[in-house]
Amino acid sequence: MMNDIEIIETLRKKLSIPIGRHLYGVMGSYPDLERFTEQLQKATYEDNLRFPQPISVSSSILNQFSDEEFHRIVTDEAKRPEPTRKSIEEEFNAFVRRTLTANKLVVFSDLELLFAYGIDLNPFRTLATDDKRIILLLPAVRKGGVIYLYPEYQKKFPGQKEKILPSNLVAEDHLWELKS
Repeated sequence: MMNDIEIIETLRKKLSIPIGRHLYGVMGSYPDLERFTEQLQKATYEDNLRFPQPISVSSSILNQFSDEEFHRIVTDEAKRPEPTRKSIEEEFNAFVRRTLTANKLVVFSDLELLFAYGIDLNPFRTLATDDKRIILLLPAVRKGGVIYLYPEYQKKFPGQKEKILPSNLVAEDHLWELKS
């Protein structure tokens, strides 16, 4: 576990490396992530640029559907869930590419929709390379080498299947847990 400043300093060092995989994860409770985000936005990285404001993945994906299209998807979901999942996955892939085309560094938050629909997170890993960098803000906790997402949800609904961060998504030395 590290404090906010230690993680920001480590991120600065890693972001200064010009080549390689640049996918990073910061995990903690929702309040810890909110506090960290405030500190991160006050900080600068390469060339005195401020860290960007987080972009909500779930909201960004949902906003790409028209009201009529979204209503149709939701109505049809109970009968045919796979087309809904496919629509969300396609929009996720397009959204990540669009966002990285316009930005060198992106901070993503609110990934709940991806986990709810079992969307493959590989676009984060494959697109975060060399001059494109991604920081994921993850409401999560590490237990015995496994990263459990949304622990507050698990406490409220203990019978639900646990959400686990894929072990090959973020390199171990690119993933940090916030101190409360």
